[in-house]
Amino acid sequence: MSWIRFMDMHSGGGLKEKYCLILIEAPEEEAKIIFYNRFGHNPERVTCTCCGSDYSIDESETLGQATAYDRNCHWDEKKGRCVEKPRQESWWLGKYIPLNEFRKREDICIIGKEDIKDEERVGEVPKQGYVWVD
Repeated sequence: MSWIRFMDMHSGGGLKEKYCLILIEAPEEEAKIIFYNRFGHNPERVTCTCCGSDYSIDESETLGQATAYDRNCHWDEKKGRCVEKPRQESWWLGKYIPLNEFRKREDICIIGKEDIKDEERVGEVPKQGYVWVD
């Protein structure tokens, strides 16, 4: 199973929900349906034409990898991925946050597979916002 990370891009000037990050444990297309069923809007929507997409959408194998950048984990060149240790601290990067602490943040929504109802996994995500057609 994969984790899909929806990062609010603040397009249009603010958050679309009370969360800056929404993480859903499901395949990407299914995660978009779950997102829509939970929050009532298409995660691929464009609210503001000059700002771009409402969310950045990424896929990772684990919750740890999906949140590694946000938690300031160290990038291991040999492994080609983040590892659970602090990267070199600097004033602009901030401090390393262990996953168990990161989970407690109120501006993060983590939806594991066990938290998803069967009916949330089905449906269709409508096109919303500005839509470009050639």
